[in-house]
Amino acid sequence: MFGKEEEKIIQKFSKIDHNNYKENILSIIGNWKINNKNSYDYLILHEAFNWKRLAVKIIDYFRFDESLNTKLINWIFNPHLYATFSENKFRELIGFEKYNAHLSYFYGVTIERCLIAYSEEELLKRQISYGNFVRYTPEDVYSQIYNITYNKLIDDFFSEFKITTKKISELEFEKFTYWCFKKRVDNSEPSKLASDTKKGTMFLYKFMDSENKRLYSNRSTRKKNIDFVF
Repeated sequence: MFGKEEEKIIQKFSKIDHNNYKENILSIIGNWKINNKNSYDYLILHEAFNWKRLAVKIIDYFRFDESLNTKLINWIFNPHLYATFSENKFRELIGFEKYNAHLSYFYGVTIERCLIAYSEEELLKRQISYGNFVRYTPEDVYSQIYNITYNKLIDDFFSEFKITTKKISELEFEKFTYWCFKKRVDNSEPSKLASDTKKGTMFLYKFMDSENKRLYSNRSTRKKNIDFVF
């Protein structure tokens, strides 16, 4: 699964227990050698770093007991922006370069998906306000954001990356989202770019607030200002 160099890095931080699992997994990631010229399923278009996908691969390499494995998986899939650490600590653990690549994923995939969800919500509100006489489709969202139809976007994406199947995987959809983000950055006026990014961020924090209330509604002390990400 991994080469000798990767296994050496893993062994360096292999003493993982219930107390240090976060730091050790992120330290492994921080020491992981990534060549931007190579293709990795956790480095979208050689730029956007999905650290959780790499973390899952590393966790799968170990044979943890059920209790620790459950704790690790819950941590990975718990929607925190900085893996429950402060931004500075997270950056220190994974390294500056990977941190910047993580931000590329955050803005290029997470926020971009939030922008799409925000726009879908706005079109639905407009449809309802018109008494459902005017109906919008999910494809209309892409036209609104990118000034290109969804079919044109997906056809161009398939053509550029030589994808022949009509079924798109989660990884390919991540690539498509990040590719759309890059097109939006290249083709948008600065004011519209900032406005759209703000809309996506607003949607994310709305989701964060909802999750915060859901997770802590039954506790006597509510934890505030949790950084969530999809």
